[in-house]
Amino acid sequence: MNKKYSTLLRGLIGVLLGALMIFLAVRISGKLQAGKKKPKQKVENQVAKVYTQEVKNTEIDVTIQEKGRLEALRRVELYSEVQGILLSGSRLFKAGTAYSAGDVILSLDAEEFRASLTAQKSTLYNLIAQTMPDLKLDYPDAADKWERYLADLDIQRSIPPLPEYTSDREKFFINSRNIVTTYYTIKNLEERLEKYTISAPYYGVVTEALVDPGTLVRPGQKLGTYISPSVYELPVSVAESARSYLAVGKRVTVYTLDGSASWTGKITRISPTIDPTSQGIPVYIQLTGKGLSEGMFLDAHIAGEPIPSGYEISRKLLVDNDKIFIIKDGKLQLRVVRVAIYKESTAIITDLEDGTLLLQNPIPGAYDGMLVSVASSDND
Repeated sequence: MNKKYSTLLRGLIGVLLGALMIFLAVRISGKLQAGKKKPKQKVENQVAKVYTQEVKNTEIDVTIQEKGRLEALRRVELYSEVQGILLSGSRLFKAGTAYSAGDVILSLDAEEFRASLTAQKSTLYNLIAQTMPDLKLDYPDAADKWERYLADLDIQRSIPPLPEYTSDREKFFINSRNIVTTYYTIKNLEERLEKYTISAPYYGVVTEALVDPGTLVRPGQKLGTYISPSVYELPVSVAESARSYLAVGKRVTVYTLDGSASWTGKITRISPTIDPTSQGIPVYIQLTGKGLSEGMFLDAHIAGEPIPSGYEISRKLLVDNDKIFIIKDGKLQLRVVRVAIYKESTAIITDLEDGTLLLQNPIPGAYDGMLVSVASSDND
């Protein structure tokens, strides 16, 4: 028994010694790890290399350049107000056909309508003829003028105006016989008969033809487009900052996009409101001359008063339209600037000192205080 207990005791002591050694090893390892200092991570500020430009203020001639599409000043969209078959005319109704003022551009078959109008005139003639005996008895003073009117009434011609009344009794009498109602019905039909023919209001050219002879034309149907090729208008959108350079009557030079031809026009209209699409002022320039055609894209140059001292930069360099990054002491500084005028791709700044360094090109993610290294300058 003593031997058995002795063996158990030795085993228990061995387990305790092993656990103690593991505990001491863990403690010693923890102290060694705590005693080691972690190396400090070096944080290097990234420095962006930039190209710069140096401000040199000079007198700048201001010319506002804006593009637009030429439109005919006098332009008519042709629509039908009546129904009928389109008749063939002396000239084919096609794009490019020219007409003088008063020439018939289009005409519709109106024979059926004309017959109805003639029947209404005949009705009026009969109404007056049936009234004549009563007029001679009750209104002898008025009978003569109505008799003359009846003699002049030709159902194949335009109806003449009714005679003027000499008394209220005569007026009531004539109205009671349905003469006045019939007269104005005829006048309405005569006006409508004129709509079967479309005449040229001025010398012009058809630019769009949508119907051919023999086509059934319905009311409200578009037939084509007619313009005057002598006077044109160029609408352009000018920046709000250039409003002071605009005036009705101001001369404007207009060029083709390749600069091969030019014309001189004048500003005829300036809109008082801002175009919500372009955020500019709509300006209309009137032009005449050879070589102009509707639909041409032209470049208008509007001269303005020169700016005594300023510097022109790309609009891409502007932040929120009124700030710009300058470079000072190796850092970017965001500065509010005064923009004298915005152009299509540039802007003129008037409050930058000579020698101020600016970026040549915008930097993605640029911020105030960003470190930069000047790579080169446009003036080097």
